[in-house]
Order: sequence, then C-alpha cells, then structure tokens
Amino acid sequence: MYLLLFLAAVVTSLQTVICMDDNFLDTNYPHKLSSSCFRVKGIPVAKLSCQSNSLIKVKKGFYGIPRVNKNNTCAYEYHAKEWKSHCVQQAQMHQNCNGERTCAMHVSNPFLSRCLDYAWYMQVNYTCIPENNVYDICQSRSGQVQQGFIRSPNYPYRNYTSDQDCQCKLTAAKGIIKIKLLDFAIHDDGSKGKTCASDWLDAGGQRCGFYKPEQIPKMIETDSNQAIIKFHSDSHQSAKGFWLEFSASNGHQVSMICKSMKKTPVASVSNLIVEPPEEPIIVSATQVLPPLETNDNGGEHEDGDIDTGKISATDKHNENLAGSSEDNTTEDYVDKVQIITGVVVGCLILIAVIIVIVLVFRR
Repeated sequence: MYLLLFLAAVVTSLQTVICMDDNFLDTNYPHKLSSSCFRVKGIPVAKLSCQSNSLIKVKKGFYGIPRVNKNNTCAYEYHAKEWKSHCVQQAQMHQNCNGERTCAMHVSNPFLSRCLDYAWYMQVNYTCIPENNVYDICQSRSGQVQQGFIRSPNYPYRNYTSDQDCQCKLTAAKGIIKIKLLDFAIHDDGSKGKTCASDWLDAGGQRCGFYKPEQIPKMIETDSNQAIIKFHSDSHQSAKGFWLEFSASNGHQVSMICKSMKKTPVASVSNLIVEPPEEPIIVSATQVLPPLETNDNGGEHEDGDIDTGKISATDKHNENLAGSSEDNTTEDYVDKVQIITGVVVGCLILIAVIIVIVLVFRR
C-alpha cells in the first residue's frame, strides 16, 4: 500500500514538473533570473527588478535541488548538463509581480515529492518589457509584431479611466491567435444581479473581477487567425486594470489595430445661436426738426403763426424721442442692478469658501 501511495505521489509530481521551454519565448527581450537559497541565514526573498520604463513579466517559478555539486548551489541555468544535475518542480506563485518595476517575493522551502527532499532554492525566470512596446487598448495605434502586449489605460500606475469603450483587432498571417493574461483586476459591482454588468474585458469571453495569480488562465487559444479584444468601463468605480500578451502559433506576424469606440458628440447647426451684428442708427436732421413752411409769397407766416398740423407732428416726434430716452435710462438702471447683485453674490461665495478652509485647517 505504501508503494502505491509512493507511485501516486511520483505520478502527481511528474505532472507538475516544469519544462524549460516557454510558450512565449520572449526572444526580443533579455532573460533574467532571481534565486533565493533556503540554506542561509535570514528570511529567503527573491528580488526582481527592471530598469526604468520597463515592466516585469514573470515567465516561470520553480523549486530545485542539486543532484551533484551540492556546495552552495542556489540557482539553475539553461544548460543541457544541468538539466540532469538538478531536480526541479514548478512553484505555485502566490504573488503576482507582473507589471511592477521591482518586486520582492517571500518564499519557503516545501517538500518536493518528485525529489524526495526539501527544496534547496527557489528560482524565478523573468524578463523586462519596455513600456513603449505595450499598447494602450484605448489609443489609436497599429502595427505588426511577432509578440505583442496590450494594457488598460493608465496601467500599472493608476486605475483605468471611466466611460471607455475600446478594442484591438488582431489578425495573424497564418495560424491561430494565442492570448495570455499577465495581470487582471477589473471592477464588478454585480449590479442587477448580473456578472460583469459594469466593467469587463472580452478576450475569449467576457471577464471581470480580481484574479489571484493562481486564478489567471495560463492560455486562451482562439479558433481563428483573427481575434477582437474589447474593453468596457462605466462611469462608476474602477480598478487597476489588465495586462495581456498575444502571439500567433508558429511565430507568425500579427497585425494589430487599436482604437477607442466612444463617439465624440458634435454640435448640430440647429443648436448654434447666431446674433446679427448691431448696426448704428443714423438719424438725419430732417427727422428731428422738419423745415418751416413758407406762405404763398415765399416768406414765413406773418405774426409768428405756424401751421398747427406741423406743430402736432413735431410734438409727436419729440415725444417718441423722449420715450426712447426713458427706455434707455430704464435699461441702464437694470444693468447696474444686475452688476451690483453679481458682485454681492460673488463676495458671499468667497466668504463661504474662506470659512470652509478655516474650519478644515482647525481640524
């Protein structure tokens, strides 16, 4: 019975043994490693770091035990001879360092069932991805790549912006599109009893929530040489966002077109109010004082007599001018009252702001 249990443990461990060839080779980026020895003093910590304007992308983490040359062996290198000289087993990553510039992972030395001993070291293989090579899904950009990266707006420094509808269309020359999520945190308020009702990422199906490293799917394979990645956020809360990697099978080139699908409102012509230009009012002298009429002899009326009809017309004209003058005076008075009222309201608002600031600083 003990033999059967031992064989079952060996078979289970063989299923978790890592292969040193990655699905994403990262041939365009330098390979880096960080290892931590368990047989030293202090708390074992694996430290990962990248240069400025670069993001950490973890490739693999594993435990190891040297079979030969066990003097202070704390790391594994990619050499054919060392593959046989080390017993290694894949490590379950409980901390996601993807998207960070520096990261410190506290590790422990578990018992390795395949190696029948406790681990001597833990090693993390990673690479550094320049931020310029990571496409923002909401920015208009296109290009052709063999291996590409897409992120949400502001990732990884701030939460993504609200009210976004964006997409990236991927087209491979040959083969199928493969997608791998590297980091994922999309807000979901669960409104109306629906999952992913507020924010979501559509990459082989709608996804939302906060994924732990062990919950992130290792690979999303499409059935076609085309794939459309969509991102949506509403006007409420947001989160850190996502970072994903894509490529085509057999290393073929992939063309990518990213853009925002949100339409910018355009003002219609009917909503525009065009006021006609003010034209100056020209008043001639004849409109103000009509000429005096003369009698049949070519002279003025005798004894200062003036035609009563002309006098009444002139009086009416003068009354109209006086009325318009009174209207102008009334409008000037209303304008002055409005100006004084605006000044008083502005002073009250200023006093209220000063009171609020004083109360805040007193606290």
